[in-house]
Parts: sequence; C-alpha cells; structure tokens
Amino acid sequence: MEKHRLKPGRQSLDILLRRHGIELKKETLDKLWLFHGLLRENNNDQDLTRLNAFETIVERHYADCIIINSFVKKWPGKMLDIGSGAGFPGIPLKLVNPKINLILCEPRPNRVNFLRLAIEKLGLQSISVFEHKVTSASMSEPVEGIICRAFGSIAETLPRLGNCLKKGGKAYFMKGPAVKEELCNWKSNEYKIAETHFYTIPNSVQHRSLIVLERI
Repeated sequence: MEKHRLKPGRQSLDILLRRHGIELKKETLDKLWLFHGLLRENNNDQDLTRLNAFETIVERHYADCIIINSFVKKWPGKMLDIGSGAGFPGIPLKLVNPKINLILCEPRPNRVNFLRLAIEKLGLQSISVFEHKVTSASMSEPVEGIICRAFGSIAETLPRLGNCLKKGGKAYFMKGPAVKEELCNWKSNEYKIAETHFYTIPNSVQHRSLIVLERI
C-alpha cells in the first residue's frame, strides 16, 4: 500500500518537522514556510535544488539543517556558511537562532540573487552574502565559527579557512557516515576534534554526522 503523502502547506510542514523530531515556534514556522515558497518559485531550472517532492525537501533540507541545533549548546556569535547554495544550512539555522550574525558564502550569481531575495522577503537582520569563493585570505577579520554542508572533504576545506577562523573558533562539518573514514586518515597541527555526533534523522533513513573542530 502506497504511503499517503501530505500536500504542501504550512500545517503539513509542521507535521513533517515534528515527525522528524523538530518543533518550531509559530513565527519561525511561518518564515520557513515563506522561504519554502520562495525556493519553489525560483527553482524553475532546478539550480537551487534538484529535490522536488515536498516531503523530501522538508526531510533532506529543512530537518537536516535544523536538527543539528540540538547538538550545539551555544552557536558562535559570528559565523560563515561556506558553500551556502540556496541557503543551506544558513537560512534554516538563522531562523531558529536569530541572534547569530551570519555570512552566507556563495559565488554562483543565480544563487546569490536568491539569497538576497530571501533575506529581504524574510526580513532577516545581521545576515549578509559574500559572493565569492572562500580562500584563506577572503575575510578581513576572522570569525568565531564556520559551518559547511555537502561541501568538500575536511582535509580539502581546512586550508581554505586560513585567516577566516579565529584561534579557539569552531568549524562545523555536516557530513554523512562516511566521514568516519575521513577522520581515520586525518591529522592536523592547527585543529583538534571537539565533538562528533553520529545520528539518524527521526523517521527517515538519513544517516548523518556533525563533526566539530576547534582551531588551536
């Protein structure tokens, strides 16, 4: 028997997020639903996301980006989201943590335009877009935190952080379970592993991990 699928809607969004272990405040849910509408309206060429089914988008984008909030007691005050794409994880993370000062780093023009549109329509404050590739010399002042999702390997990404991350700052890597192999072969004199979280998004088959490195 085929599983009943929910029609897209604010209430359905709430139901699906709760199914995945996430409960949002009314105003946060309203803004996430508004963001979903913007994502669908501006994704005609599938440049923002290749996912189409409503339930899949909720699970693999929204729930995936928000669930990590349960592992982090306090986010750094100023952060970079490297390779933000259509705003993942940055936008959902900002919605549930409005006090974070966030810079979305994304070089592709179409996605830059979408991020700016989303920031304007959602009325977000203390958030901006850096429309270039991130290199070791990208930032004039280092930040306290960096996050990236579905980016490159940890070994490939860390050299790009250079002057972007303060000493004592943390880098959050959202990865799949294969990251265990990465960590087995990874060594660094600049970073230490601060936290590792391996988990499955509730009521899904999405096995995920959050690796937190601290710059020493």
